[in-house]
Amino acid sequence: MNYMDERILSLKNKLNQDAASNNGITTLAQTIIADHGNSPFEKNSALRLGDELITLEMRVILDGKMEVSVPKAFNLMPPEQAKFKYPSEHRPEVIYTSENGTVNITFNRTETLLAVEELPEFVEQMADVLRSVQPIRNWMGTQVIVNGFDLSIGMIRFIAAGVDTNLYNEILLFIHEGQVMMGTFNCMESDMGVWLPVAENTVQSLHSAPSPLYPAFEKGADSQ
Repeated sequence: MNYMDERILSLKNKLNQDAASNNGITTLAQTIIADHGNSPFEKNSALRLGDELITLEMRVILDGKMEVSVPKAFNLMPPEQAKFKYPSEHRPEVIYTSENGTVNITFNRTETLLAVEELPEFVEQMADVLRSVQPIRNWMGTQVIVNGFDLSIGMIRFIAAGVDTNLYNEILLFIHEGQVMMGTFNCMESDMGVWLPVAENTVQSLHSAPSPLYPAFEKGADSQ
């Protein structure tokens, strides 16, 4: 078994758990509105989804290593709910969820080390793993992009069968200080048209937290 194969297998359980545990393309026009500054991801920004305006808030995650913009109404999932929804010990460190719990944004560190130039190959091999373990209804492909903060992010998108409904899943793979980090966005397939702009905002807003690190940060449902 080669080095890359070993790294792929080390993430298989995490990917399988994240994708399997969640209860869902038409893209609406979206506008990021910032109160001040040149960055579209200020603390008081908002995302327009048709006639609805969703307030966004920058959150510090992963022990202060990264920052990401998420809907202000999303809260960290309570520990007991997280243990029920993600029964494996490999549950994500950070789980943001909507009020009704049907839309989730999660983040997790892994033990895998990877060079940025290896990310495209890594994403394709992880996609192969997912296709082998998930009940895929609609495979939507892979992509590696560089966002506005110069962070390379690999994306894997697919719709999988859930218990009661089909689920849209978006897996994010990115690297910080040589370490692979993983994010997920998921919602019901029927809600994709509403929530995909939020998924795009998540991807575009991810970036390394500035130094010195903030004195307080959100540790996620597992570590509270």
